[in-house]
Amino acid sequence: MKHALIGMLILVSAACAPQTYYNVATQRQETYYYSEEREVAMGKSLSREVARQFPADTDLLDQQRLRAIGAAIVAVSDRKNIEYTFTLIDKDEVNAFAIPGGYVYVFRGLWDKIRDSDDKIAAVLAHEIAHITARHTVKRLQDALGYGSLAILAQITPGADMRSRVYAQQGIRELLLSYSREEELEADMLAAKYLQEAGFSPQGMLDVLALLQQTQRARPAGPAHVQTHPYIPERQRAVRQTVNRGEIEFNDYINSGLKPGAPL
Repeated sequence: MKHALIGMLILVSAACAPQTYYNVATQRQETYYYSEEREVAMGKSLSREVARQFPADTDLLDQQRLRAIGAAIVAVSDRKNIEYTFTLIDKDEVNAFAIPGGYVYVFRGLWDKIRDSDDKIAAVLAHEIAHITARHTVKRLQDALGYGSLAILAQITPGADMRSRVYAQQGIRELLLSYSREEELEADMLAAKYLQEAGFSPQGMLDVLALLQQTQRARPAGPAHVQTHPYIPERQRAVRQTVNRGEIEFNDYINSGLKPGAPL
């Protein structure tokens, strides 16, 4: 027991050594307490717990379509050196989320609302991929779970004990919550850029944001949600600003569905 405890302390100390590098997605020098290798290991551990909690949808054609569109976004993203996995979850919830190391999940409830358009699907996936390229996912877990817990999480193997599974469950719950306003807006702007470069229309992103706005109106959020999640019009403006800075004019993509002066 003593030797096991010493080994765990050494593991935690090693994981907590900060590393600074330039993040191509955010264009900033950033400090992390976990290397990319540990991030991928952590994601693999979390993905096993996701599979336990949320069974994958059995529609193979939908799964194939999801992966094909996801691969197109990854091909133009700022982080191509990790392997991405895209999974449709058999759960009637309007949601999608990403976990560290390249894992992206879309719930059936959201899929059924966006499946009529590749642009909408691409918008959802680009936003989640952006959280991964900017490393928002690992930063959120660093802040929420603490460095020691993540060091243990990165070592979880199949058949892990209950304590390890509790760490994984906590991590998944944290990633299902909203990111900070700044991180959500940054993910939106990166996603808009990825959509353009992959040949999808940014209109799909505005359509998805309008869908989220309708969902929020149907289920009013409390003060805590308002503080952490950007208002939809704020996110729509971020998308417009990003596209307008590019080489292709936004008006080339947007149809006449949005009337001047209409509330967003």
